Amino acid sequence: MKKAYIIGAGGWGREVLVQMRDDPDCGKTWEIAGFLDTRPHMLDGIDCGAHIVGNPLTHMPQDDEVFVCAIGLPRGREQYARPLLDKGAQFIHIRTPYNTDGYISVRVHLGTGCFWAARVQISPDVHIGDFANIHSATILSHDVRIGNYAQIGAMVFIGGGAQIGAHAIVYPHATITPGIKVGEGATVGAGAVVIKDVPPGATVFGNPAKVIF
Repeated sequence: MKKAYIIGAGGWGREVLVQMRDDPDCGKTWEIAGFLDTRPHMLDGIDCGAHIVGNPLTHMPQDDEVFVCAIGLPRGREQYARPLLDKGAQFIHIRTPYNTDGYISVRVHLGTGCFWAARVQISPDVHIGDFANIHSATILSHDVRIGNYAQIGAMVFIGGGAQIGAHAIVYPHATITPGIKVGEGATVGAGAVVIKDVPPGATVFGNPAKVIF
């Protein structure tokens, strides 16, 4: 059985820890070995059942180790995953049980190190890039493309053929209407209804969504 290390012991890392314990592969193909974090005192006073056991920037991956990157912001996720990838580290998908409370359709492409939570629904011919995070009760319609390191919040609807660029963030309850393109590094605010393409790096809020930054 392989040892699974969680990169990041912050709030999101501890949420990922809880959800990893529900993953069907936990205790079968891998077991949780602890956190890798640059902040050795991050868990002082916190009893979460796992400890910080190393630094992700200096850790040398072994053949019997796998990794999960639990850094919330896309750029930070890449910052801490990249050094381990360059050393040959193997990252795994984390999937809370979805066969009873969610639906993953056919012909879904998953990149390296993806995370998706409970009640996520993914339609046919969806492409999800490396290290993308998809939170609870989100719906991805047919032919949606999610870029590398993108962050999709809870209860988001993304219509058919829409594209979410690399490093983009879509906050909870947003609606991306069919065919829309959200550019690389863009931010879609909570509850926004996006009916026009979002330029790379822009921030949009509102219904209908408008560029504010």
